[in-house]
Amino acid sequence: MDASQVLQRLHFGRVDAESDYRLSQCFVGTEMLRHALTPQHSLFIGPKGSGKSALFRLLCNDLSPWKSLLPKGYEVIFRIPATGLQSERYLSGVDLDELTPATANDFRAFWLLYIGLKTATTLVEDQRMQTLVEHSTNPRVRQNYAMLARVVKILGLVEGSTVEKLKQRIDSLMEGEDQSNPTPTEVAKALSVNFRNRTGMAIISLLDVIDALLQDTHCLSWVLLDKLDLLFFDDVQRLRQSITGLVQLLVEYSDRFRNIHFKVFLRRDIYRELRIVNKSHLVSYTNEMQWRGPWLVKLLAARAVSDPAVQAFCEGRIGEKADVSAVINGSDEFVLKVFYSIFEKSMGAVRRDGIVSLTHVWILKRVVDGLGMGFPREMIHWGNVAVQRQKELNRARRGGSGEDEALLSARAVRLAFDAVSEYRCETYLNAEFPHLRRHVNLFRGRETATILKSDLVRSCEHLDPSGEEAVRVLHAVGLLQPVGKNADAALKFEIPLLYRNGLGIVERRGRRGRPRRKSGTDRESVAMSPAAKTESAPTDEINIPLSHTVETR
Repeated sequence: MDASQVLQRLHFGRVDAESDYRLSQCFVGTEMLRHALTPQHSLFIGPKGSGKSALFRLLCNDLSPWKSLLPKGYEVIFRIPATGLQSERYLSGVDLDELTPATANDFRAFWLLYIGLKTATTLVEDQRMQTLVEHSTNPRVRQNYAMLARVVKILGLVEGSTVEKLKQRIDSLMEGEDQSNPTPTEVAKALSVNFRNRTGMAIISLLDVIDALLQDTHCLSWVLLDKLDLLFFDDVQRLRQSITGLVQLLVEYSDRFRNIHFKVFLRRDIYRELRIVNKSHLVSYTNEMQWRGPWLVKLLAARAVSDPAVQAFCEGRIGEKADVSAVINGSDEFVLKVFYSIFEKSMGAVRRDGIVSLTHVWILKRVVDGLGMGFPREMIHWGNVAVQRQKELNRARRGGSGEDEALLSARAVRLAFDAVSEYRCETYLNAEFPHLRRHVNLFRGRETATILKSDLVRSCEHLDPSGEEAVRVLHAVGLLQPVGKNADAALKFEIPLLYRNGLGIVERRGRRGRPRRKSGTDRESVAMSPAAKTESAPTDEINIPLSHTVETR
């Protein structure tokens, strides 16, 4: 195939983990996966686009590709995905609304019930557990399994049940209460007491029985909780209370259950706002979704060569094998070879100091937010938009790329960034933080991206949150980056490159002095001169400056 034909095949995959068919084949964050597979509780923190749902999906799917990383000595690892309360037959959003749980303790009771019933039902219905029980010589195994089966049957949760969802279960557990308008403080107590009355055991005892059964059969149960930010999308306070109740369980029972492990995936800004007793106890379980710049470059390269035609094209250019495995396991230098067999090597323009921006450095500087975090989702989106822009450029000049030209030119990469920035602003700032919409609008159309903290405080004094609290919140979501110091001590902030185009922020050169004439070296069309230097940095960051090492997914 020639370059124009290969370009038709070039695609970097989907940005949403749920439909991304290349996820397991091209997953790069091995260290994060290794941490997730350890036999312990895990709390994964990261902003939207940082890969929480991707990791969640990998843990729920076939684990055979990661067999070498799995904990040893267990017969079965039962994966129990839980993506919130609304869509479950065990608990539903309607039931929660009707019972009006309001405090963290109310939600703690719901989470105990939800996790206990879902895990018990999964184990009772699973053929592998049935086989283990049947062949076990341990009488406690049969006794505990029978106890779980009895609870599941009493509550009508057997497979194929025609009984309505948990509305009836909750009603039955609330018998004897005034269900027309129960007060929030009555909910947790009623659930606990009536669950005991109906089943003969406390909710926490149900989880103790599950844990004992798993230990005696040498099995693990991973309760995987994702998309928690969708529980109460339009009620921030209630959302925090519901997640506080869940995380409090992790703190309270982290040492109680040996074979039931919670794997919780939570948005960073929500976690930071939680007020948890003994929150420091979570440190050993917490993993921030962090992506170094080299991993993001590797992500794009691996996804590109997953197509056989693109792989052959790259191999022809570098003279080495370049399949997905070779890229994922390759050195940083090798990954850059593959990357630059697809992308033009520099962004074209030469800076006043004579340094030319390498394309991967230029890209990575623009996927970093105010917290220094970069995003695989934006990298994938950027690659796909650049392909579309390149096709448009090729059509405009009525021809494809020349034999010595890259598949993706610097111009296509530059044009794609507008869409990437707008996408991030729309799907993150606007969609995830509707309560901050008026704050975000303060920055639209500005002529400078740098703002004094005093001006920020003054601009936000009539908003909610207001004043310095507003500045802190805007920094916490990554919209503001402190200049020179940490967020508390900084006297001024700037909007990261990631958001400037999407917010219509246009930096006007020469605002502090005479306007600088645009020389030939500033124009996008100028090629790199032989004497021009390239922007570089330590080799362990594959030429990405340490100040732009990124965190995330």
